[in-house]
Amino acid sequence: MIVVTGATGKTGSKVAERLLERGETVRAVGRSIDRLESLRKKGAEIAVGDQTDASFLTETLTGADAVYLLIPPKIDTEDIRIFYHVVSDAAVEAIRNSGIGKVVFLSSLGGDRTHGTGPVVGLHDAEEKLKRIGGLDIVFLHPAYFMENTLGMMELITTKGITGGSLPGNIRMPMVATADIAEKAAELLMDRSFTGHSEVEIIGDRITFDEITSVLGRTLGIPSLRYIEFSDSDSISAFMRMGFSRSVAASYAELMHGIADGSVASRETGSDGLTGTVRYTDFAEQVFKPAFSAMKAHATV
Repeated sequence: MIVVTGATGKTGSKVAERLLERGETVRAVGRSIDRLESLRKKGAEIAVGDQTDASFLTETLTGADAVYLLIPPKIDTEDIRIFYHVVSDAAVEAIRNSGIGKVVFLSSLGGDRTHGTGPVVGLHDAEEKLKRIGGLDIVFLHPAYFMENTLGMMELITTKGITGGSLPGNIRMPMVATADIAEKAAELLMDRSFTGHSEVEIIGDRITFDEITSVLGRTLGIPSLRYIEFSDSDSISAFMRMGFSRSVAASYAELMHGIADGSVASRETGSDGLTGTVRYTDFAEQVFKPAFSAMKAHATV
């Protein structure tokens, strides 16, 4: 039995699907029974509850061989670091009480840093707590910035004919598709030969937002597309319009500064460090273009 937390999210859903496709027994954890239904139909056992509830999580982990553990997003929380503490405290209690011995934890590049990384600081806090659990075998996944995050620029492309963000357009940044994260996580969870504490970086490309914009312009047939660098205040306002609290929006602006100054970076200096298979050109064709077409079709209905 492998438990997958966040099983309706960007990575958890893909991890659960890969494990089921390969014949593994999966217990899928999420907050919505309706959103878990597709995994149940594919053969997963489902567990509906909140990851801040240590009792629920203990029951869910008991008897399992391994768990894919993540901290689910909560963009409207007033203090994201406190929220990360609450969820990670519940996870630590549940791991200790259930006796589960193998954990694959979704962290991030920059998870080793104590400050200057926005929401990633909360992942650092969680890592430190998990390391203190005696006898636990754990892999800390350190993926790059998700390529899927760029889907948030679809409305800008449609309404303004631009892409944009608070990172300078010429800064080369590591990125990864969630498909690559899921593939590595599933591999580790199925094998379970890892021992002690280890870190695995997952990077699929190194690319600038100027280059991303060029790729999207070609892929979407919009050759005039250009990237605009926004101020922090404009970026924070844009996040808040999407439902982020001001503090969480500000933490993501800090994350962009961390990427720009190298705080959120690969330790694989001196090499490209690419372990994922999906490049941004692949992502643009296989994920962004269909999503963009679907959005446009929906807007005309």
